[in-house]
Amino acid sequence: MRKTSRAELRIPCDLRMLRLARVTAASMAADLPFTVQDIEDLRVAVDELAAAIIDSCDHGSHLLLTFESDDETVTVRGRVEGAGEAPELHPVAADLLSMLADHHELTTEGDDRVFMFTKQPSALAP
Repeated sequence: MRKTSRAELRIPCDLRMLRLARVTAASMAADLPFTVQDIEDLRVAVDELAAAIIDSCDHGSHLLLTFESDDETVTVRGRVEGAGEAPELHPVAADLLSMLADHHELTTEGDDRVFMFTKQPSALAP
């Protein structure tokens, strides 16, 4: 039976607040067989996608984050309601995320900017 954990975080769209998202992601990975490098990769992926999604957002806006973990993966979802079209990732950031996350996406749903990514511990990666 898989052990599943879930946490939600709502923070202002402010780059300084992203450290809370990084710490939460690292905490979710702490009970999994993640290496120190896996956890750092997870933190960088959260930072890159969260920074992209809040880019040029009104300071009154909030980033809603959902963190889920099970025995094999950590999944992070982010949403900024009413922020409009998601920005294009810089090519370097897109390449970096392709190396760090098992899957990632940055899209628009209605008027909301959203992202999602998953990361498995390197010991479980295919």
